[in-house]
Amino acid sequence: MKKLVSAATAVALSIGFASAASAQAVNQQVDINANVASKCGISAQQTSITLGDLTDANAKVRSAVTQEIATALNNARIIGFCNAPNSQVEVQRAVLARVGATGTGLTDGGFSQFVRYNLDASINGLALDSTSTSGPSTVANRFGGHISLSSTATHLQFAQAASNGQAVASSNGSTSTATDWSSLTDRRLAAGNYTGFVNVILTPGA
Repeated sequence: MKKLVSAATAVALSIGFASAASAQAVNQQVDINANVASKCGISAQQTSITLGDLTDANAKVRSAVTQEIATALNNARIIGFCNAPNSQVEVQRAVLARVGATGTGLTDGGFSQFVRYNLDASINGLALDSTSTSGPSTVANRFGGHISLSSTATHLQFAQAASNGQAVASSNGSTSTATDWSSLTDRRLAAGNYTGFVNVILTPGA
């Protein structure tokens, strides 16, 4: 009887070990699919800038005005991004116009009432657009992936445009942001307050 029990036990143990050795892990993978839409965004820490007298002692536009505008815009810390290639970037500048000016021509006495200037815009060395050309520019590369107020590499940077960048007295543009404003280097500016703007338009790539 002991021999039979021992044999039965041995068989049971043998079967038990065989069952444990043959057990296998199973799995089922569930895939996750999502997307990131093509997006652009822009913000500024400062939405208004103030310049001093635009003219020299002879009431002619000072040569440094465009660079002063560019510096003030850079200090405004304008941060923009587009997360897809081939986004559209358009930088518009409105000429500085005397408050109360009517039409786009000269005022009484032959004085100009408008100041034309142009800016080139870039971010971290990547050219974006210039106000000296009409319409938007297509930017092949993504830009603005790093979020940082302290790093100038994340800010839009402005400089006097390589083409028609220097500020000059002007007249007869078709619209305030048009590129067809004249250059009147022989005209003085009429006294008064002058206003204008720079507008940056970002359109996501397809």
